[in-house]
Amino acid sequence: MSKRRKSIVRRSKTPNSPGAPLSTPLSTSVMYHFQSIEQQISVMDKEVQGFTYARYANPNSTILADKLSWLEDAKGGILTASGMAALSCVFLALLEKGDTIAASSQLYGQSLKMLTKMLPRMGFETKFFNSSDPSTFDEAITSKTKIIFVEIVSNPVLRLTYFKELVEVAKKSSAVILVDNTFSTPLGFKPLNHGATLVMQSVTKILSGHSDLNLGYIGTNDSKILKDIDELISNFGFNSSPFNSWLAERGLHTFELRFEKAQENAGKLAKILNNHPKIVKVNYPGLSSHPEHELAKEMLNGNFGTMVSFVLKGDYTNINNFVKAAKDIPYGPTLGDVATTMIVPSLSSHRHLSEEERLELGIEDTLVRISVGIESFDIIRDDLLDALQEA
Repeated sequence: MSKRRKSIVRRSKTPNSPGAPLSTPLSTSVMYHFQSIEQQISVMDKEVQGFTYARYANPNSTILADKLSWLEDAKGGILTASGMAALSCVFLALLEKGDTIAASSQLYGQSLKMLTKMLPRMGFETKFFNSSDPSTFDEAITSKTKIIFVEIVSNPVLRLTYFKELVEVAKKSSAVILVDNTFSTPLGFKPLNHGATLVMQSVTKILSGHSDLNLGYIGTNDSKILKDIDELISNFGFNSSPFNSWLAERGLHTFELRFEKAQENAGKLAKILNNHPKIVKVNYPGLSSHPEHELAKEMLNGNFGTMVSFVLKGDYTNINNFVKAAKDIPYGPTLGDVATTMIVPSLSSHRHLSEEERLELGIEDTLVRISVGIESFDIIRDDLLDALQEA
């Protein structure tokens, strides 16, 4: 019997240890090898739990998906490369040519762009309704509707969906309800417990909370739907990366603490801005002046969120002066960071809409969206009040 020859390029086995690592190890391997063909087939057929190829699944994404499913009260969930990838996967996995979508007109700008400019090319029609006005539900949701898509708290004007009424109207169709829960988060609302079929998250935002990754999540209690979406993700390559999942799990560990502190800051900020002479209007569900304040108290259990938006008096010059003066608050197209950030939606997420379309949604040219962070409130308050003096 010949002696086995060694090569530096051959991988070594992970050393055994009686102790287990406290933090989740980062597993970057794309390939998982087996001792026999039968062993590989048993994993691919899901007879035993395991991994074969990272595009199908990887340990870090599986661990994170399980934690997010626990938060959302979902029986199963899966990660995607981004929040928009999650939305794309639901549509592509469930829709067939000729199907109709019913969607809230109050959505993230890129979601609206997908519904109005991209999906129609594939043969999918979208009928829009005002999710804050139940009288508009009946006309948009019919027996032909396949998917109903809403946000619980809308981006960027923070209007609420009358979800209980929506679920009742949806019963006349065979449609599944898809909820983007990014702004409300599982601490504010758990859609699957209230009649939704699917919940999605841009994990990039509040859940991971550090502006250092892109990830999306889809959760459901329907095993058939989850299997269909899982197969599409694997075949289309919408899968998440191990490193981003590893980062997101680390961020998720402090999610509840971060959310509570940022929400506390947001509530204080909204009250101060609401009385400022240079501000026309403040959008925050925790304010009694908010159109759905009573609904928010009922639905969100006092968790009014970490986002505040307001309309500044004046025009582009005023808004530009404000942004320049708030030099310590980063201006950019994301949200949910540990630090306070801001953006002007009419010039970013919703810039593809006409002025008339934006105004109909309450997105004025001088609307500012603040993603409130966990800094000392005095710092946030002073930075914004100083900047408003220059607006």
